[in-house]
Amino acid sequence: MKITLTPRTAEHVKIYWKKIQDEEIRKHIPLESLSLEEALGQFEASRQPGANSFGMCIEADGDYVGDAWCYGIDEENEKMAMFSFLIFEKSLWGKGVGSEAARLFCTEALSRYKIRKLGAFTYAENIGSLKALQKAGFFEKERFLEEGRLSVYLERLKSVARAGQEFQDEKGY
Repeated sequence: MKITLTPRTAEHVKIYWKKIQDEEIRKHIPLESLSLEEALGQFEASRQPGANSFGMCIEADGDYVGDAWCYGIDEENEKMAMFSFLIFEKSLWGKGVGSEAARLFCTEALSRYKIRKLGAFTYAENIGSLKALQKAGFFEKERFLEEGRLSVYLERLKSVARAGQEFQDEKGY
C-alpha cells in the first residue's frame, strides 16, 4: 500500500469533519467539538502567513483516509510544535498507515519549520496510535491522568537516538 501526503482543501475538511463524528473514532482520540463552520475557519486560518498550524491529507493508494497536522508551532521560543494524526478509515487501522503517514509528516514538518522537536499525546489504551508514534521516532516522556483517562506524552527530536545510535531523517536532520 502506498501512503502519501497531499495538500488539504476545504472539501477535505468537510469530509474529515463528517467522518470524525463517528463515536468509535471519537473514543480513541481527544477531539475538539467544532461545528463544520468552525472547522472550515480553522482551516482557512492555517493557510494564512504566519499561521501556527499546518496540516496535510493522508492518502492510501490514492484514497483520502485521514489527516496529519501540527499545531502550536513555535519557531521562536520553544522551537517545537505539537503533532497529531487520525486515520478515519477504520478498515485501515493496524495496517501501518498511521506510522508511515506520521513518519512522512514529521519529516516534512521538521524540515519546513525552524523547530527542534514535535510533541504528541495519545490515550494509553490506544495501542495502535502509541505504536505508530513510536515507529515514527517518538519516545515516551510521561504518563498522566487527564479527565480520568491515562494519557501518554511523547516527543520526537529532529535528531533521534534509537537503540543507542543516532540517526538522521531523510532531510539530514
